Amino acid sequence: MKYNPNLFNKGVFPRFTSVTVYAKPSYSSDVLYEIKGFAGMTDGNYENVDGWNWYRLGAVDGKNVWGWVREDYVELKTVDPIEYNQAQAQLDLIIDYNMKILTNLLVCSELCRNLERNGKSSSYYKSQIKTLYSRVANRNNIIRSGSFTKDIQEGESTLVSFVPSLKAVVNDTPFVGVGLVTTIVLVIGAALVASLVTYFYQNFKNTASEASYDYEASEELLNILSMLPAAEREKALALINKDVQKAYQEGYGKGYWKSATNITWFSILKYGAIAVGAIWVVKWIKNNF
Repeated sequence: MKYNPNLFNKGVFPRFTSVTVYAKPSYSSDVLYEIKGFAGMTDGNYENVDGWNWYRLGAVDGKNVWGWVREDYVELKTVDPIEYNQAQAQLDLIIDYNMKILTNLLVCSELCRNLERNGKSSSYYKSQIKTLYSRVANRNNIIRSGSFTKDIQEGESTLVSFVPSLKAVVNDTPFVGVGLVTTIVLVIGAALVASLVTYFYQNFKNTASEASYDYEASEELLNILSMLPAAEREKALALINKDVQKAYQEGYGKGYWKSATNITWFSILKYGAIAVGAIWVVKWIKNNF
């Protein structure tokens, strides 16, 4: 494999209708994908096979890391530079909204449970919770796939007592007799792969605004459900405060987060104080590239 600095970080576009991206610099290798538009960014590496140059690029199919295209079927263009900070900030915003929305949905699900305990229907609210949860899960899975991210940090809310209620809503099962499911893991931090910043920006530029819309919807839903009788509302909020205090005291007392991740408990709090006060904590770090 050879390297040409003039081929580094160039946008690959089809010379004709579309371009086919291969697993190796050969037509006999597996086809990774065929695309009519932006195919990826070159990394400067190339191979000369039978007199033709094959360029290596960062794959944009969400499944593969690298792909190859032959020079006579593509055009290399200088793509308008996108500041890494801007794209990373967009990713951070999506993650932050996901965390806030899920916190709201946990509380909303518990409030729906309280409604049904009082003999009232919560079907309408549960349908909204389920829709918003599905959208959070979809965004989370895209980020978690690692197709354009690295150094993924995942965490769970300390609102463990509300998780069974949310699971019951999502799975369309009765609140009575729900299992002891106490964990919902969510991406709480990730970094963009530098070579795929352009791809992320072009393909997910509307995702942050969609997440913002979903957050506002979850806030509105929480406000409506908070109009329950005072005793039920205060009971739910008391449980939240109890869980937060428990997580803080146990985490700080054991010093677990400092020894496990080489950071202090107080630095973990930057992931906390979300929405109604739930704390999210780092579970593990995965290096995908």
